[in-house]
Amino acid sequence: MRLLDEALTFDDVSLVPAYSDVLPREVDLRTRITRDLEINIPLVS
Repeated sequence: MRLLDEALTFDDVSLVPAYSDVLPREVDLRTRITRDLEINIPLVS
């Protein structure tokens, strides 16, 4: 198993709200499971 030199946790990152030019209808939340398989729901692990 390879060990990482540096890693971040949720407490190490801050998200700051700001204006975005991305429209909600332009967002793609599909998840690619394999090269030939996508699902139409977001999956975060």
